[in-house]
Amino acid sequence: MTEENENSASSSYELKVPMRAAVLTTTALILGGLVYLYYETYAMQPPYEPGYPGDAFFPRLALGFSIIWALIVLGRGFFLPPEAQSAGGEEPFLQTHWAEFVSIVVFVYLYAVLIEPVGFEIMTIALMMCLLVPRMRAESAPRGALLLGFLLSLATMLILYLGLVPMLNIPLPLKFLPIYIL
Repeated sequence: MTEENENSASSSYELKVPMRAAVLTTTALILGGLVYLYYETYAMQPPYEPGYPGDAFFPRLALGFSIIWALIVLGRGFFLPPEAQSAGGEEPFLQTHWAEFVSIVVFVYLYAVLIEPVGFEIMTIALMMCLLVPRMRAESAPRGALLLGFLLSLATMLILYLGLVPMLNIPLPLKFLPIYIL
């Protein structure tokens, strides 16, 4: 009886979307964002020296290649028959837990909103713990999942810090790292 309850509870949280629709919708949304960002590059400062490509050169290059790939994915989705896609071994449906999806969206939103007042270090560790620990609990004991989740979160935060602040000179809202590392 408990197995039936678990199956019915898990099926109520499952979201089943056709794979083709999911890919096309996601790609179309990403393409819209890329086109908007490409449009925004025209507001960047023009080149100040002859022969200098200007501030918008690299963003336009990266966005242009991304737009081309998004168009390729959309073209493949629209013009390749569904039978050919499913014959390649692709799953016809994307199955996900909608509650898990919503919780990840909420965690990322809270990360973006709270990174300034709380600090990069604390928020990065908290976000990674929220994402990692529930997935690790299924495979190990809760205490081991917490410890491993914390260690992986700490390592992720340190790698991001070292890659962004000292190497790329990107300012982050830090609270305690400058005191202990610098």
